[in-house]
Amino acid sequence: MADLVGEQGHTDNERRWSRLVGELHDARAELDASADGRAAIAGMLTDTRPTVRLWSAAAVLFWDEALARPALEELRESPGRYGLHSITAKHTLLEYDAGRLSPDDALPGN
Repeated sequence: MADLVGEQGHTDNERRWSRLVGELHDARAELDASADGRAAIAGMLTDTRPTVRLWSAAAVLFWDEALARPALEELRESPGRYGLHSITAKHTLLEYDAGRLSPDDALPGN
């Protein structure tokens, strides 16, 4: 996913992106089921690729908000650098804070 959308989060291949989001959803459901899996997801919060940080932080929000929120806030606060990732991080936090985001949801805009 990170290679497909780069630093700004733009893709010209929506079909491939949707397929990858579905695959990620399935993998995340499996990883969420164990402490080792959750630790593996949390370990990606410092990845150099913004796509990896964004999707990892969105998952971690549901079991360790204090750990996940700074990664999402950093993306949200840098729209010039992260483009669509910044917008997605902003709306992820808004939806989460309003209680409208669940672990099974795709990220807002995806």
